[in-house]
Amino acid sequence: VTFDYKDYRQKGIKKQMVLSHEEFIRRFAMHILPKRFVKIRHYGFLSSTWKRIKLKNLQQNLGIQPKEKLPPKAFQPKCSCCKVGNLVTIATFDLRGPPSWFLEMSRNLPAPKSAF
Repeated sequence: VTFDYKDYRQKGIKKQMVLSHEEFIRRFAMHILPKRFVKIRHYGFLSSTWKRIKLKNLQQNLGIQPKEKLPPKAFQPKCSCCKVGNLVTIATFDLRGPPSWFLEMSRNLPAPKSAF
């Protein structure tokens, strides 16, 4: 098996490595976690909880100006047909399942006539 990789010991120079198929599979298998194990990608000062709590203090201690959060722009969706008129939201639905009024309406619809 031949593949390219970056050698970070030599400033990220791109190199090529040739391995036997057994060695390639052995090295690849080392990255597979056992059952019920979860890979933790961000820990320490990169963890979500830590960032929310202490990131401002860390930036002040390092003399870094925290970035100001910009206010979100008002979103005005345009008509998908004419691209001119503004669309107005008249109803929103929950994330899961159809809305209850839709279920009630669909129960009261007449059954379609069979083609047979």
